[in-house]
Amino acid sequence: MSSDLTAGIVEDLNAGRDFRGILDALYHRLRGHIPVDRLGVAILDPAQSTLSLHAVRSDMPVLLREGHSARLANSSLAEVLRTRQPRILPDLEAYLRSHPESEATRLIVEEGFRSSLTLPLIARGNPFGLLFFSSRTAGAFVEAHARLAALIAGHISVALERSLLVEELRASKEYTEGILQNSADAIVVIDNDDRIRSWNRGAERMFGWTEEEILGKEFNVLIPEDLRLKGELRRVREVVEREGFLAGYESVRVTRDGRRLTLSITATAIRDRAGRITGRSAILRDMTRLQKLQQDLVRSQSLAVVGELAATVAHEIKNPLAGISGAIQVIADAIPATDHRREIVSEILAQVHRLDETVRDLLVFARPWTLDLQEVDTVDIVHRVVSILRQQVKVQSVTIRTELPDILPMSADPRLLQEILFNLLQNGIDAMPRGGTLRVTLDTENSDAVLRIIDTGMGISPEHMARLFSPFFTTKTRGTGLGLAISRRMIEAHGGRVHVDSEVGKGTEVRVSLPLRPEIAGFASQQAV
Repeated sequence: MSSDLTAGIVEDLNAGRDFRGILDALYHRLRGHIPVDRLGVAILDPAQSTLSLHAVRSDMPVLLREGHSARLANSSLAEVLRTRQPRILPDLEAYLRSHPESEATRLIVEEGFRSSLTLPLIARGNPFGLLFFSSRTAGAFVEAHARLAALIAGHISVALERSLLVEELRASKEYTEGILQNSADAIVVIDNDDRIRSWNRGAERMFGWTEEEILGKEFNVLIPEDLRLKGELRRVREVVEREGFLAGYESVRVTRDGRRLTLSITATAIRDRAGRITGRSAILRDMTRLQKLQQDLVRSQSLAVVGELAATVAHEIKNPLAGISGAIQVIADAIPATDHRREIVSEILAQVHRLDETVRDLLVFARPWTLDLQEVDTVDIVHRVVSILRQQVKVQSVTIRTELPDILPMSADPRLLQEILFNLLQNGIDAMPRGGTLRVTLDTENSDAVLRIIDTGMGISPEHMARLFSPFFTTKTRGTGLGLAISRRMIEAHGGRVHVDSEVGKGTEVRVSLPLRPEIAGFASQQAV
């Protein structure tokens, strides 16, 4: 009988089942030979000196569940592992009374089991776990059952250890794949023909192509045309093949919708067992935001110096300028209205007034701000600014159109918000000296108010776009070139952002995003930076 049982068990164990499948097959195969109502396997962790219940097979609900862990120290199970001999407990209730600290025994008894047979699992000469047979009948197990279990223990141990290793490999593979798939960086594998063979979720988010869409395509689809023509991919491949890797290489790649991203690229050669290169893996990290932060830092440092200089110069000029203006006004009052010199003095006064405006702009640009945040209706402020400007542009053939909601409450400094609107709308009007249409829209996006100012003017050339918000930069014949720089500081003081898109000959769109509820602690008392 034992030989038939052994042959059947070996057949079950070789059927390629997973760990729980093996346990289930053993449960059904052994029930006719060993009085087992519950079968469990605990795995030894030598490093932690613990046993953890890995799998359970029972026809009834269990209280002692998978994952239950207990230390081996001062446990009778340590003796089973040491002696490598089966152990029979004919009366679990009596055992619990003498070992009340045994949580596992208490749960087994509560499940209704009254006796047990414990078998050590040994593979490659070392114990790696225990197999527990439990019965609802006291005294159910005898020495014949222990001998039978010991007879098949070797086959069971080998199969369970093999299955456990497969599980661990699968879990390790899934864990590694999970890390690679969910990495914020793009991780791409390329074969020797420069075709994409692996594409993680980070790459999907970064470039816009799904894995199904991109697999099999040439990696060149991500490289801008100017870099393709220069043979960049070939040069990278040569370095990787020669050195085995290329780390921290900065370059530009393009997304599905044509956006250019500045990336840091680390490429590594993939080799087979013979050492032949079969492809390359590449980790691509988006540096666009970091690059912008670096540019913003440089800009802030530059503006701090400019602001300090501007404040000094403005204070030094303002008082003498007031004296000059007053003196010229006295001279002008003393000149008869018919005297041609009065016209010259009037022109001098106009130029002094222009200098005074420049000084005022310098002081506004240089001074630190404390936001006076109030609950305002943004729509109402836009209406007021547009109404004033409509009166000014009637003779300029400029039409101002608005697309506004009924109401849009937000927390802002109403004075600064009005000045932002005046500056940006006036710039749009100035960009249309021959007339045109200025469209003003207001909407919400997530937790921001989004203002768009779109003109049909001359547009801004690429070389001017780079300096658009720089202090003292202007393409106008009049003005200080501080209007946009001041507006940007006011927007950023609210925690907002401004972005400009323009095409020469077609017009410009200015997009301003302002948080509906700015963080006061983060943006109050803004310094001149």
